[in-house]
Amino acid sequence: MGDFNAVRRPEERFNSVFCRRTARDFNEFIRDSGLMEPKMGGFRFTCFRDADAKLSKLDRFLHSPCFLDIAFNVTVTTLPRELSDHCPILLSNSRRNFGRPPFKLFSSWMLRDGFEKAFITSWNNFVGFGTPNQYLAAKLKHVKKGIKEWRDTDHPKEEVELRNHKLVVERLDHEAEKRNLTEVELEQRRDNFKKVVEIEKFKALDIKQKSRIKWAVDVDENTIFFHGYVNSNNRKNGIDGIMINGN
Repeated sequence: MGDFNAVRRPEERFNSVFCRRTARDFNEFIRDSGLMEPKMGGFRFTCFRDADAKLSKLDRFLHSPCFLDIAFNVTVTTLPRELSDHCPILLSNSRRNFGRPPFKLFSSWMLRDGFEKAFITSWNNFVGFGTPNQYLAAKLKHVKKGIKEWRDTDHPKEEVELRNHKLVVERLDHEAEKRNLTEVELEQRRDNFKKVVEIEKFKALDIKQKSRIKWAVDVDENTIFFHGYVNSNNRKNGIDGIMINGN
């Protein structure tokens, strides 16, 4: 459809002129034909003119009511436009909810205090029955639950501990600008700074595992850099489903 007859409402244009007459004709055509437009997610506008920064919603799906009889879970998503000035729009008939995410065990957890105790306690306290494979599956599930409960308790404590250590270092740094620190204060600063580095190193290990990339230098611990990779991967690797032979 051309630029003039594909826009239905004023909010579907930004920084460009809305033509009420052509929009009225287009809406009347849709109404007289008995067509419906599914709600669109993703980007609000589908066309971006680089020359004058004009945005419009020019691309859309229209369907008849009977289409919902065979595609009752239909969704429309506007994808990134990348090299084109138009965004591709995806019509899907699948549910976006694929259940709870799988349990992930981070390698750094095994280096933290309390992990070994939580694992051994959950392993030894399990009571079950069934065939050997059913027994093992149930036992591993029980251990997973114990580890998650430990981590749910340990993580908030770790955040509070990190914040307190940073406050001590910050306070002593302010004092050092006014006077010479005593040997006790210097030792206190070294101990707290060491704790900050230790906890931040655990966080860097988690980010490294999340990002699933190979560090160019294994000792690089720039957490902002790896947060960027994590966020980028989350945007790029989101998959709602896979089409195989038309299914």
